[in-house]
Amino acid sequence: MYVADGDILIIITLASSILIFTSLIGMTGALLNSKPILAVYTVLLWPALTSLLAVGYMSYKRSTFALDHKLNLSWSQYYTPLGRLLIQDSLRCCGFYSPLHEATTSTRCYSRTSLPGCKGKLFRFEKGNLDMIWYAAFSIAPLHIVNMVVALLCANHMTNTFGKGLTPKQYRLTSTDVRVDAEKILKEIHSTGVQRVVRPVNSRASSSGIFRRIDGTAYVLNN
Repeated sequence: MYVADGDILIIITLASSILIFTSLIGMTGALLNSKPILAVYTVLLWPALTSLLAVGYMSYKRSTFALDHKLNLSWSQYYTPLGRLLIQDSLRCCGFYSPLHEATTSTRCYSRTSLPGCKGKLFRFEKGNLDMIWYAAFSIAPLHIVNMVVALLCANHMTNTFGKGLTPKQYRLTSTDVRVDAEKILKEIHSTGVQRVVRPVNSRASSSGIFRRIDGTAYVLNN
């Protein structure tokens, strides 16, 4: 693929670099709760989407429209002898139609070799790879658009307390946890022999006006 689709590989590299850089900017803005950084992240999502669509469009166009003619033209005019040799050694073929058709001579490829031409193998290889590339690119594009919408909402509603004050899921108590803890406490109480504390019955206040201090002296409350 380096020989046949070098331009697509360059676009893929650029697109992946833009996506990685954009994701780093987004994570930084989310961790710092920074609206300006998230705004930059939202803007960078547009060239990332453009590069992703460019990869899908180029690979789809090359795979769908006259791929065999493009390979024939490229083999005759654009591929270098070293590039043809790489294709022949990788696909175990010789020449384009046959060993006598524009082949790069090597220890495996010569005029009387039994190896077939590279047209069929190269066509199937290119068709499979290009279809996989444009299918993956166009499948990621809708998710990327959803991410752009979420980024716009987050950038507009980001505050100093955004995402804070939430108890992590592993520390949240449920009714089952409370019941299990209560059963453990009751088992420990029964095992140690400790009796439950009985709540005293409410008693009526004494009608006597005589009160006694702690030191034993008494005094009378006068109305």
